[in-house]
Amino acid sequence: MFIKYKGIAINISIIPFNTSNKRDVSLKWQNLEKRAESNVFLSWAWIGSWLDLITGKVFIVEAEDNNRVVGLGFLVEKERKIFGLFSIKQWYLHRTGNTPQDQIWIEHNDFLLDANVAELVRKEMIDSVCVFASHIHEVIIGLSTDNVIRSFTSCFHHDFPDITPLIETNAYTVETQSYTEEVKEKFINEVLSKNTRSQVARSEKLLKQLGEVDFSIITQADEVRALIKNIAKIHIERWSNSVEGSGFTNSVFNDFHDAMINDDENNVVQIAVLSLNKEPVGYLLNYVYKDQVCFYLSALTSFDDNKIKVGLTLHTKAIQYYIDQGIYSYDFLGGDARYKRSMSNKKYNLVMNCYQRKYLLLKLENKFKNYKAIFKKVLSC
Repeated sequence: MFIKYKGIAINISIIPFNTSNKRDVSLKWQNLEKRAESNVFLSWAWIGSWLDLITGKVFIVEAEDNNRVVGLGFLVEKERKIFGLFSIKQWYLHRTGNTPQDQIWIEHNDFLLDANVAELVRKEMIDSVCVFASHIHEVIIGLSTDNVIRSFTSCFHHDFPDITPLIETNAYTVETQSYTEEVKEKFINEVLSKNTRSQVARSEKLLKQLGEVDFSIITQADEVRALIKNIAKIHIERWSNSVEGSGFTNSVFNDFHDAMINDDENNVVQIAVLSLNKEPVGYLLNYVYKDQVCFYLSALTSFDDNKIKVGLTLHTKAIQYYIDQGIYSYDFLGGDARYKRSMSNKKYNLVMNCYQRKYLLLKLENKFKNYKAIFKKVLSC
């Protein structure tokens, strides 16, 4: 597909991705990454590791401006059945629709785009997907920020006009760009609420009464790898009985993080550790990329005294550490939690939508789901 717009000649191709071409694609991706306002989820460290572990038919979407790559993305094709009988096809952006494979959980999802022409190229890439995907009934996009979702919604309105919201969640971040250096140096005291500061101070005081408290950030791959086993053990104990469970019981999840650590030339995977009397009592697994920190998961030891808040203490120390290192955001990512609200200074939304073609079976399925939800609500009253 070839498009001309305001002097920019954009050529867009959508072709099956062959793993034998991964090296060439990696060079293109990493070159574009340097010109993009990207995030860790669109870094080659993430995408390259993901590509090695997924199954299914994968397509690469590539946009070029005069032989210069200005947009890239991967779509995975999946088939599902309606009412257990009728097959339809789906495309997922940087996901697969396979729960174990998607448990690594991408956020801030989008095409990778040259920052100078991002809005234009995204629009044309979406339009190209609409033209190419005549055999596709659903396209799933997310978790993505509001502005990205609006772009997809606007461009899909003709070919995929029906929208089924799958997930909408608040997300929280600490942003430091607007603060002076003096405030940054005392960020915790200057910015956090009085109540949060009080909880942090009390927690640290109680910990110090129990012994020596140490904080460290582990960045070297071999040391990070050694700590993952401890993190996994605590995480599994904490989440094994939850609906989602712990990702560390999922081999795909484990292999993905092994690949991220093994391929980590820039210390993207970092672990914050809080120790009491030389014994770790809490871990934060963070991704550090382009002066942004994304908090991915934690593994925390519980204390009988509920005034000892290991997570709050650890996040406080980690935020101040990274501010001192010059980062401009510490992102708690999606999910509503009191500690995220109390420690952040910005809230935003993350959304996942399913865009559907006008198709009778999909309409019937949606009506059935709506009636089922109403029936359940009536029964619960």
